[in-house]
Amino acid sequence: MPEPFHPDIATRAMAQLDTWLAEAGLRFEIAPSDFAVLHSDAVDILVHSETLPSLRVTVFDEYGDLGTADAILALVLIGRGFGELADAVDLASWARAAGLDADDPGVALLHQQLNAARSSFLEAWGAIPDVVPDLDWQLNAGIAQALRREAGLLPKG
Repeated sequence: MPEPFHPDIATRAMAQLDTWLAEAGLRFEIAPSDFAVLHSDAVDILVHSETLPSLRVTVFDEYGDLGTADAILALVLIGRGFGELADAVDLASWARAAGLDADDPGVALLHQQLNAARSSFLEAWGAIPDVVPDLDWQLNAGIAQALRREAGLLPKG
């Protein structure tokens, strides 16, 4: 039988994300996405810093996590989106994984813009710590559940 989830794992993950965010000096603003017509849960995160112009990153917020405007959840969504871009071999595979039509010119434009945003982000601030396992995110378990609880999306305790 697997070991039960220990809350210290989530505490360490949240501390790692908090530290990364503080060191990067980023602020996030949640905005409606022009691409929401392509994917109903598309949301834009405007990434603000003291040193660079704002950067717009479109994410797919299927669980409504950004309704809280929680910076750590926004950071995780950006990291997950960038990871999906990096894992896809081309536009068609990325679109298929996101449930989008690769033949739609808007989808191609979104893919191009996200790749440019990813490159700019990584060049400026480096990779976001990948501390939330995919299965935790998909099942709202472990670290993902702790993050959502901390953001007020789930009851404490």
